[in-house]
Amino acid sequence: MKVKRIILSSLIFWLLLLGTRQTVAQVFPPDFLCVKADTLLWNLPTNTCGTFNSFDIYVGDNYNGPYSLLINITNPTTDLYFHSNPLSETRYYYMESNYNCPGELVLTSDTLSNLAPEVARINSVSVNGNNVEISWQESDSPEVSAYIIYKTTPIGTVPIDTVYSGTTYVDVNALAESVSESYYVVALDECGNTSIFDFQHSTMFAEAVVDPCEQTINFSWNLYDNWPNGIGSQEIWLGLNGSPPIVVDTLSANDTSYLHSGINDAETYCFFIRAIQANTTIFSNSNQLCFTLDIVQPMRNLFLKNVSVNATNEVELFWFWDTDAEINTVNILRSTENTNYPIVSSSAPTFPLIDNNNAVDLGSNANASKLFYTLQTIDDCDTIAISNYASTIYLTGEALEDRTNKISWTPFDIEGASILTYDIYRVVGSNTDFLITVDSLTTSYIDPVNPKNEAESNVCYFVVANAIAHLPNGVNEPIASRSNTRCVEQLTTLLMPNAFAPYGKNQEFRPVVVFGETVDYTLQIFDRWGAQLFESNNIDDGWDGRKEGNDMPQGTYIYSVKIVQKSGRTIEDSGVLFLLR
Repeated sequence: MKVKRIILSSLIFWLLLLGTRQTVAQVFPPDFLCVKADTLLWNLPTNTCGTFNSFDIYVGDNYNGPYSLLINITNPTTDLYFHSNPLSETRYYYMESNYNCPGELVLTSDTLSNLAPEVARINSVSVNGNNVEISWQESDSPEVSAYIIYKTTPIGTVPIDTVYSGTTYVDVNALAESVSESYYVVALDECGNTSIFDFQHSTMFAEAVVDPCEQTINFSWNLYDNWPNGIGSQEIWLGLNGSPPIVVDTLSANDTSYLHSGINDAETYCFFIRAIQANTTIFSNSNQLCFTLDIVQPMRNLFLKNVSVNATNEVELFWFWDTDAEINTVNILRSTENTNYPIVSSSAPTFPLIDNNNAVDLGSNANASKLFYTLQTIDDCDTIAISNYASTIYLTGEALEDRTNKISWTPFDIEGASILTYDIYRVVGSNTDFLITVDSLTTSYIDPVNPKNEAESNVCYFVVANAIAHLPNGVNEPIASRSNTRCVEQLTTLLMPNAFAPYGKNQEFRPVVVFGETVDYTLQIFDRWGAQLFESNNIDDGWDGRKEGNDMPQGTYIYSVKIVQKSGRTIEDSGVLFLLR
């Protein structure tokens, strides 16, 4: 279209280059506006170099020529010309001004056709807030003087504005945060001729679903369409808590969904999707989605740091957890085999949650076996969190025949904790005494008892493990885990006399019981023919050598004694005794 202008510009350049000292004057052409309905329209030029001769119109059927003179318009006030075109042929025109200005440079007008203006191709429509920014390329038609912005609405595609300068427009009445908005840009010349409608361009409209239980945001959107090169890539942009947005992920050209995970409670996330045209820097942004999140905080750190047995052989549990977790149930689970844990206690937590917690398993009997525990929480999303396991120290004991008690215990066993030493304690009556500290590998101890001290016929023991719990927050906390309390009953020993004299020094026949703490006692005396002469259930009562108040004669008799200890152990003895008179 600018062929003749280029030729004239080159001519001026060479004249200047050859050192022409004269000022090169110019004869300006009419301002060729457009061709409408076979009528050429123009604005009159201003030339003062000489008298007017004509306006010369040239025509050709090809933009690149050849061109021939169509007519000389000799009226200087004429600003239009009708050129009949009954066959609707494509024609190209340009104009010159013919003035009596010898030696002056004659300029040509733009070359225009009788065709509609060339389309204005949209570069992008992009969302900014609730507005839409539209940018496009200039039409190749020089007669274009403005651009009409069309928008698709519920009542159809309608013009919303005309742009007379520049190639951008902002639709401030857009609803881009709610829907995808669609636009066209149409080129317009001075005659009111418009280009055809090019491809529609629509904004990307993104939607999202927040899953407070999975701590995710799931995005979906429509692909940007009608770029000549197509989409090269797409980007996810995130602004966190008011900070400027940054690219957090790059997607393929065909992706229409994205899952963002690891979101945190009470933080503000603002996302938008950017599509980039392939092999260009042209881009389009979707609407922005902002969320101040209220997610269900899961239990991430549930740690059973200690189990310890109290004096009544019930188990107390101590644990650490996340104080911001949104839980509705706390379960205590117990097992004897560290597997197949049933729930033995269930309760609602007390809010606000605190770091350190404890509870007593009222249904436990740590004196029966080693017990394993774990904790379980259920949050508002029905997500279950399970702690480490922890077991009690199970202590057993036995009385040995050498007047000693041997105690043994299972090793300290709490997952996530390490043993240091064991302290051994002895309980006699109401007195509790510390005995000794042993190393972490020792799991038994022998304690001598005093046969002269009747109270030591039944001695109780417990051990305390000194350990370190390694909490999930990096803190190493000292803990003391106590075993069950085990009582050991010494073996009762019977010393039986073989003779007695009712009127002498030993006036009654009865056994001497060493550590004789009993729950049942029977002493019986028989004559040589098996007739029962005496029976007593009181360990302090003996036979005085009589039957029904009458002295029995000197001679041999039979005794039978039976003792049942607290432990259930039964001791029986029988033999011959001699009654002296």
